[in-house]
Amino acid sequence: MEQKILKKDEIGKLYNELASEYDFYAPMKKKGNIAFEKVKKSEDIVLDYLNSKIPPKSILFPQMEVLFEYTLDEKDVEITDRQDLDQKILIFGIRPCDAYSFELFANFFSSHGNLKDEIYLKKKENTTLIGIGCNTPRTTCFCTSVEGNPFNKENMDVFLIDLGETYLVEGISDKGKEIVKKMSWLSKATDKDVKKSEELAKASEEMITAKIDSKTIVKTLETSFEHPVWEEISEACIGCGSCSYFCPTCTCFDVIDETDQYNNRGKRIRIWDTCQSCLYTRETSGHNPRDTKIQRCRNRIMHKFSYYPTNYELLGCVGCGRCISACPANNDILTILHKVEKIKKEEDEKVVV
Repeated sequence: MEQKILKKDEIGKLYNELASEYDFYAPMKKKGNIAFEKVKKSEDIVLDYLNSKIPPKSILFPQMEVLFEYTLDEKDVEITDRQDLDQKILIFGIRPCDAYSFELFANFFSSHGNLKDEIYLKKKENTTLIGIGCNTPRTTCFCTSVEGNPFNKENMDVFLIDLGETYLVEGISDKGKEIVKKMSWLSKATDKDVKKSEELAKASEEMITAKIDSKTIVKTLETSFEHPVWEEISEACIGCGSCSYFCPTCTCFDVIDETDQYNNRGKRIRIWDTCQSCLYTRETSGHNPRDTKIQRCRNRIMHKFSYYPTNYELLGCVGCGRCISACPANNDILTILHKVEKIKKEEDEKVVV
């Protein structure tokens, strides 16, 4: 499909055309940060941002959501399922790393035999992604080391590239191509526009200097469960869970019932949780299989770079760098992973000696 040009002063026109059909979400300024919120007026949309503080996963996997409601009588429980899952959602201005995280979520929530998270999967099915390339990645970004790219179009429906005064627009999926086709008012891109987009993509990838060797890390972790490096890694951690709460791929949650005993009704609610909390694995008996900070720090890294690759043949990290920016103790995941790489290097040196 041919590529089109969207003028920056036409964002409002695009919003007006799509907002009647979709719940339209986009990056906006909120309390000094960038967050994805439901758009009420197009003037609030911000596309020249580095990355949002809270990942847009919160749109499909909110920090708190009702799974179902129920009523009680003396003999039975009547469950009322949610009626809002058919609503069409559009996420505008999403970055490639966050778009890929939705695929990892869908993979996780559909890979347990007959046990599937129908709520998440239904919302994902009804979601359209209009993404934008990262012209200026942050210094904490390392997506190119975890099978990503700042201009990765694979998980998008429509992809935008900021050319300065305009955006290059390309329909990627069949759904995305249909959206672009309907916007007949978009102008045609020139060869010069396309060439500039290719130059921007190349320059952006070269800006990412943070690197890890993910294959070596995955292989090394297979035999490093009891390695003393975990004690060193966990020393700085204060167990706040910021790394998990700001992570676009963390799926940890808890489920609670809020029961109105006076009216014999209630709600089952899902809330975000984190394996970095000392309460996360504590059992009813009081026993906790991960009662030390060392075990919890190890679990976070093992989950993303060992368990996930083993179970799904995918890395559980998209390299967005949010955990680096959010950690109040500067417990940098890149530093941690370089220490894991060092284990392999030291083992190879022993073999040579």
